[in-house]
Amino acid sequence: MIRDTSTGFGLISILFHWLGAIVTLVVFGVGFYLTSYGYYSPNALKIAHFHYALGMLLLGLIVIRLLWRLTSKTPATLSSSLAMRITIKLSKLMLYVLLLIIMVTGYFICTSEGQTVDVFGLFQVPSVLLLDIEKLNLAGLSHKYLSWVLMGLVAVHAIAALVHHFVKKDRTLVRMIKPGKQS
Repeated sequence: MIRDTSTGFGLISILFHWLGAIVTLVVFGVGFYLTSYGYYSPNALKIAHFHYALGMLLLGLIVIRLLWRLTSKTPATLSSSLAMRITIKLSKLMLYVLLLIIMVTGYFICTSEGQTVDVFGLFQVPSVLLLDIEKLNLAGLSHKYLSWVLMGLVAVHAIAALVHHFVKKDRTLVRMIKPGKQS
């Protein structure tokens, strides 16, 4: 099954989910390395440009994923509790909002002085806004701390999926691994 149905996720949504998750973790890991140890590395500039380029690709992936989500049927949640359904919707919304804010602030940091972002030699992302030092610092702090908030939410998301699978023994995790049947 390629497309989502009311009972399960399709292959495209599953690929978007896992590719986005992997790239998000890699971008965070590279950013963590850079801010913790990497600025003193002889390859710091190459690592930083890898972080920027991967972040731009992730931004594109998330935008396409959001468009896909807006045009696709969303499988019904397996929870019957109204509070749980609201919590699930809010946590998904927060994941998207945090990802977008983090990537936009990262873009502003990279292009703050008018420079472009080279995305693996495939294309250049131009600068659209010059930032003064105050705004650049605000973007940097927002980028850093919201990245940590995102990782906390990702951890909660992953733990919740495992609880659904091993404790509640429902199909929540399985639906994001194996495409469901057409309904």
